[in-house]
Amino acid sequence: MSAYVQVQDLPQTLRNRYLQSLSEPQEWFLEEMVRSGEVWECPGEGYAVFGGGALVEFYTMGSDDAWLRLSNLIQQRPFRKALCKSFDHVLLDAAKKLGWTLVETGFLFRKRNQVFLDNFDDFQLVRARSTDLLEAWDIGRDFYDSMDEIEQIFQSGGLWIGFSDGQMVGNGVMIPVDGSGHVVDIGVVTRQSQRNKGFASLIVGELADLLESEGKRPICGCAETNLASKAALEKAGFVTEHRLVQITTPN
Repeated sequence: MSAYVQVQDLPQTLRNRYLQSLSEPQEWFLEEMVRSGEVWECPGEGYAVFGGGALVEFYTMGSDDAWLRLSNLIQQRPFRKALCKSFDHVLLDAAKKLGWTLVETGFLFRKRNQVFLDNFDDFQLVRARSTDLLEAWDIGRDFYDSMDEIEQIFQSGGLWIGFSDGQMVGNGVMIPVDGSGHVVDIGVVTRQSQRNKGFASLIVGELADLLESEGKRPICGCAETNLASKAALEKAGFVTEHRLVQITTPN
């Protein structure tokens, strides 16, 4: 069995095969980890990407011996944790065969039903202006990584602001996951004093409606502990059938 070697760039042909093998698209935050991650390749046969202290992507051409390749990988590049989508059966099954610990840590929403939400008479969702960015950062300090991230989302046209009675009550973000722009990850954060009032569902619902009217596919996700976010997404019509799974190795 060939050895893994650390490489500079993602083996794009193998990665395309990996993405095509998945039944659903993955989260934007995982895409970010992959794009800035540490890449290891088993030349022509498979690859792995590490980011945020975890294995975040693993692919091998032969799924039958995936557990052997995963075992080989951890010997060459030790790691304690992996993040896996529940629809990534190759990594999931290999980890199970090796007896590693699996814990569900997040909800992944890949389907949406049409719903009609009661709107507030004075609620408006508009594309952000440059003058909104500082207040958006103030509202979303526990949501955004940095002010630079807000700037990038704003420049891409993906930052939206919810207003009610003249006050900014929340932000919505839309970030394309794939190169075609067809799949778009939606996120939302509301002002702390305005939470549990239905604004998150309104923001998510309007953004999803907009994307669907353009022939695009909205997706989203949240931590398993964030039940308020899960309820807001479900109220906006999203359905979760998949999970984000944290895998812990014995190393």
